[in-house]
Amino acid sequence: MKHSFNIALCFLFIGVLAAQEPRKSNEPDSESQAKLNDVLREAFRKTHDGWSVDEVLIRDDLNKAFIENCRGQLPDVAEKDINWTLLNLRKAGKLGIKATQFNYESYGNVMQLAEVTVRSIQDKHKISCDAIMADPVRRKEFDEVAHGIDPTVDAYQVRKCALRLRKARDLRPELITRIADWNREVIEFPAAKVAADLALIPETPGIYLFRDKTGYLYIGEAIQLRERLKTHLDDSDRKSLANYLKQQGIDSISIEVHSFPADSRMMDITVRRAYESELIRSREPRFNVRP
Repeated sequence: MKHSFNIALCFLFIGVLAAQEPRKSNEPDSESQAKLNDVLREAFRKTHDGWSVDEVLIRDDLNKAFIENCRGQLPDVAEKDINWTLLNLRKAGKLGIKATQFNYESYGNVMQLAEVTVRSIQDKHKISCDAIMADPVRRKEFDEVAHGIDPTVDAYQVRKCALRLRKARDLRPELITRIADWNREVIEFPAAKVAADLALIPETPGIYLFRDKTGYLYIGEAIQLRERLKTHLDDSDRKSLANYLKQQGIDSISIEVHSFPADSRMMDITVRRAYESELIRSREPRFNVRP
């Protein structure tokens, strides 16, 4: 079976490569870029208060001060572009301003929640953790997902842990989720809401993920998502998951669904299982048997 998964992955990868188009560059000219870089360096120097670029991105007070300082000379540049350029200056070693303050707290109690949250946004929008933190719209969405899982959590702590996961390379890209598009839709709901209204879940093939603030609980595939989730919520045939749902209740559990059109390649069980297997491998849900 594992051999067939690998074959499916290879065919997916080849298909995407064949469909790719050259990327168009919208980068500013060298003179404009140099001016932009100079403005950002000076704004960062005045407002970072000794903290790193990462902290300026994820701390609302620091980011607000930095953006406002840029606005006088960059009134028409989008906030996400300002943040993204600052991040790239740091990565290229062209910022020239060192941090003198550091936050060494571990926040290990929210590390699993951070992984669930950042992967949720990545699955929906196909963007990196850095791009999430640079974009105020995606950063807000990140916070909303985190609070949907745990309303009491400190959003800053979850952002901080997400960046630490990125730095530790614990958010390695999953090939299958990057290339298996086929009009994929990623949706998520509290499990209690799904139990009350199964019509929220499409009657299409796809992958489903049970999760809570402790991390991923169970990942599965289905040719008919609504019917499969009904089975799990009534009395799951996966005993470990069923016992957990009975003991913990479903109020603290969310369900994420990756659905595909009925005429997509997800109708092929080998393809669905390749997708499922890759997510199980990388996300290590507690109640799955490892592929």
